[in-house]
Amino acid sequence: MRGVRALIQKTAPGKLARSGKFACFRARTSSNRPTGPKLRGITKLLTKKLYSTATPPSDGSWRGGAWQGAGGGLRRGKAVDAQVSRLAKGSEAMRKRSRMLKLTRLTFNALAYHGLVPVDAQRVVIDPERGIGTAVDVVCTRGEHELVLVELKTGFGGDRTRDAGTCMQKPLAKAKDSHINRHFAQLAATLHLFNREKRTLAKLLAKGVDKVSGCVLYVDGDVSEKFELPAWWERRGERIVDRIS
Repeated sequence: MRGVRALIQKTAPGKLARSGKFACFRARTSSNRPTGPKLRGITKLLTKKLYSTATPPSDGSWRGGAWQGAGGGLRRGKAVDAQVSRLAKGSEAMRKRSRMLKLTRLTFNALAYHGLVPVDAQRVVIDPERGIGTAVDVVCTRGEHELVLVELKTGFGGDRTRDAGTCMQKPLAKAKDSHINRHFAQLAATLHLFNREKRTLAKLLAKGVDKVSGCVLYVDGDVSEKFELPAWWERRGERIVDRIS
């Protein structure tokens, strides 16, 4: 869809800004300068206020030889995220001529398989009143009328639906505490924050985009798996944000 890439990038209400040795989310001005107070990321807030104290089971994940040893999985994840972010912002021609890590290439192959066309990555969404912010891993179009926010996950091998034998905290007390449900909660909050951008939605509608949805994409080894965000989770996005704020 013509112009959607520029629209998504230009309408971002915030950015990830450096603050000493660390980075934090902040609102931004029209000239892309950070402004206002530091905003809390939602990942730690979800862990503290929504997830149980148990750990969902995992079968581990594939690692190439370069990522063996202590911290190898984390290093790999950061390298893949950085490469996906850079290449998702570019054109298909740019991606075709770029050298990629194995998981990066698998990620773009998986997106293409599911009909998802990247238009941006690490696109920031914020709620200044609640003091929180996060970033969409990859923003894609699907068909002519849909925008899809993709939560990208590497390093979660095996059955992502297996739970820890307990449920999450309210307002998700009916949801089993599993990797997929944790990631659905994160995506539901992210989608809610994006849908607060009424001007962005109006500009998208003017370009024919009348639907915004979300999915979780797992990439590991030689396989990928996609889960669409269920309506049950999408309806709870606002309550999740209220709970963690």
